[in-house]
Amino acid sequence: MVSVRRSRISQLVDEGDKPALAVQRLQRRIDLLLSTTQFGITLSSLALGWIGEGTLAVAIRALIVSLPIPLNLQDFIAHSLAIPIFTFVLIAYLQIVLGELCPKSLALLYPEQLSRLLAPPSLAIARFFSPFVWGLNQSTRWLLKLGGIEYTGQPYTRVTPEELQLIITTSSESMGLEAEEREILNNVFEFGDVLAEEVMIPRTNVIAISSTANFQNLLNEMTVSGHSRYPVMRESLDDILGIIDFRDLAKPLAEGLLSPETSLESWIRPARFVSEQMLLSELLPLMQRSHLEMVIIVDEFGGTAGLVTINDLIAEIIGDSSESTETEEIKLQYIDEQTFLVQAQLDIEEVNELVDLDLPITEEYQTLGGFLIYQLQKIPIVGETLRYQNLEFTVILAEGPRIDQIQIHQLEPESKTEDLDLMNEQIEATELSMNEYSLTTAENPPSETTIPEENQAEIEAERREINQEMGREEQRRMEAESQEINQEFKQETNREQGWRTDEEKES
Repeated sequence: MVSVRRSRISQLVDEGDKPALAVQRLQRRIDLLLSTTQFGITLSSLALGWIGEGTLAVAIRALIVSLPIPLNLQDFIAHSLAIPIFTFVLIAYLQIVLGELCPKSLALLYPEQLSRLLAPPSLAIARFFSPFVWGLNQSTRWLLKLGGIEYTGQPYTRVTPEELQLIITTSSESMGLEAEEREILNNVFEFGDVLAEEVMIPRTNVIAISSTANFQNLLNEMTVSGHSRYPVMRESLDDILGIIDFRDLAKPLAEGLLSPETSLESWIRPARFVSEQMLLSELLPLMQRSHLEMVIIVDEFGGTAGLVTINDLIAEIIGDSSESTETEEIKLQYIDEQTFLVQAQLDIEEVNELVDLDLPITEEYQTLGGFLIYQLQKIPIVGETLRYQNLEFTVILAEGPRIDQIQIHQLEPESKTEDLDLMNEQIEATELSMNEYSLTTAENPPSETTIPEENQAEIEAERREINQEMGREEQRRMEAESQEINQEFKQETNREQGWRTDEEKES
């Protein structure tokens, strides 16, 4: 009754399932169910002890009749042995295994089936023993009140949003959820912590219609951009007059009231302005209540920071729609294994995920273009390059101060490559010197007249030992030089990182 899902029971009740109705009634009065169950367990335990002790005493007395024991002591001995053997061993074992562990294990495995099977008789028993149960409940509440505890009658433990989110994200706890469903539910919980500025279309990407535009201008813009709603501005984006929606023009267009030169002023809706710090959990109800398809986001100075549509909020929950597939494909282009062409407006977290990088994430910037500007401390021009760790960022496309495309190239540190080349040259020089030594020895062999014939084998062995020792000495020298080069490389890298850190602090 406790572990079965209440939502499933409610569904069965709506379908007309009578056993499920009994389960629902017991779930609503869980205190009545627990009191009745405990009352029944206590009575059954007392009955088992009372009946079992007498039954086992008769069996024990039949066994000791043949023994030379006085008759007046046989009953006493039989009952004395029956109490510890039967009550504390056999009855306890059977009651724990058959009366507690097995039923509870089955109930946890099949909660819905067993609850629907046992609910009607359990409800009938609860009603029959209701006077006794009422007295037990009142006594319990009175004792709790004496201890300063207020009984609330809470039927079940409520799950907090954090616990529910943990259950959803843990695959072992939510076996019935697909990966997409789990992601959507997780997005729902994170939705309330997202700010409007995080999902808005930035000012640089906003396409607006002039307040003096006519119907033909609107059609031309729709042909290029493919949108159906546009903000209407006067002199600049900081002076938004309202919103124009093509759906408002469909009826007059069908009635022949519109011509290419018709002004759009009559169909401009008033715009709604919200702060960029507004939470999406507040923005979505606002747009639903006011039937808004688009709102203008303003910064702390009252300037236009961007705009948010209802589709942007929906995409934050269920992901981007299929209509945005074409634009998603051009966010990242692979030139080769080490070179990528990335849109500058991509969020820095998305860049790290797509290209498998570890770029720092701070509050100073949100996009890849912002990261580039933050590192350079200026607005870069086309062709300008930033060297960051083992990455090389190059501005490929820009329109004025707005960066559009950035090329990312992964490369090895130059100093490390130079050290490896130097080590290879030293190895080659050592091999050359050893070869020259061997040739010199071959061209000028020791004179046979100066070396006794019996000592030639000993001298040859000593010469081989000397050559081996020279080779080992040369190898140790090369290893020492290699370690020294690596140490110098690490020190140079640390000095370079410290210089960059000091330069950033100074900037």
